[in-house]
Order: sequence, then C-alpha cells, then structure tokens
Amino acid sequence: MKRFNTFDLIMIALMAALGLGTKQLVRPLVSLITIPLLIPGGALAGGFYMLWLILTKRFVPKFGSGIFFGLVQALVVMIMPFGSHGIFTFITYSLPGLAADIVEIIFRKMKSKWLTSMIEGALSNLVGTIAVSSIIFELSIEVLLFVSLLALFSGNIGGIIAYLIITQIKDPLIQESIIENPSLQKEKEKPPHNEVVKEVN
Repeated sequence: MKRFNTFDLIMIALMAALGLGTKQLVRPLVSLITIPLLIPGGALAGGFYMLWLILTKRFVPKFGSGIFFGLVQALVVMIMPFGSHGIFTFITYSLPGLAADIVEIIFRKMKSKWLTSMIEGALSNLVGTIAVSSIIFELSIEVLLFVSLLALFSGNIGGIIAYLIITQIKDPLIQESIIENPSLQKEKEKPPHNEVVKEVN
C-alpha cells in the first residue's frame, strides 16, 4: 500500500465530509419514495452518494483511499445522530470503499477512466445496497434483486458524473501547476532513460 501524504488525507477527509453533508440534503427527498417501499435510500440515490467516493479515488488513486473514505464517514456518523446503523455502520460504509479499491486494482491499466469510474460507482453502490438490505432491511430475494439492479443503474450515473467533474477540475489544476512550476513541464518533456541510452549507443 502506497503511503498517503498530507494532500491525500485532506482530500479523503474533504470528500467524506462533503458526501455526508450533501447526503443530508438528498435524504429527505429520497425517503419520500424509499420509505413507503421499504427499500434502502441508497438504491435510488446511491449514485449521488457514491459520487464523492469516486471523486476520492480519482484525486487519490491509491489502494486504501476508498476504505479510508468509508471509515471517516462511519466515524462521523457514529458520533452524529443521523444515518447510524449501530456497529454495522463500519461495515455498510467501508464495504463500498473496499469495492472501489478492488475495482481500481483490476482496471488500473485501463486507459478509459470514465469506464473505470462508471464500474466503480456501480459496484460500490451495489455492495453498499446489498449490505444495508441484508443487515438492516432483511429484504426478500425478489425485492433484493430489484434493489440491486436499481443500485447498479444509480451507481453508473454517479460514476459518470464523478468523471465529468474530475475532468473539469483536475486538468486545469495540472495545467496551472505546470505554468507556475516550469520544471514540471521540463520533466514531462524529458525522454525516457532507455531512449537516451539508445541514442548514446
């Protein structure tokens, strides 16, 4: 596991805080639909919840950042009087992060980051929804299947939105850092070491 620097930890904490904060704005609206149906709110609005997890994975593309994201949220939720599932909170919040970490390892060499983000969002939301549905709601197999399909679709949307946001934020930041630090551009323009050796030979 790569070591996390200060920037990594700040981004993980920031994304986790934004995710919890905005979740409280969306939850009342989603509950109007999900509570009568007796299904987890994440099945319908999970894409919006997982959006912040996927942003974390794009800002901090290291194994463990997803788990840390979930653990930070779980700790906050355990303290605050909302959204807690008791001791199961650590399971329901950390499993989606673990799923995102595993997906990133499998698709690390994939050049299509939007597809990676979409898969991460879908599987993370699916894992979280199944965990909540099994532990808290104890849904039947038929309902669980419907909820899982809904979670996959919602997670897909969240992953795509996260990718669109990160391309609008991260690319300008990289360009600005190159402008302020010309040495970074020189480093990018340097030929690989093996090519230099070939030219010498």
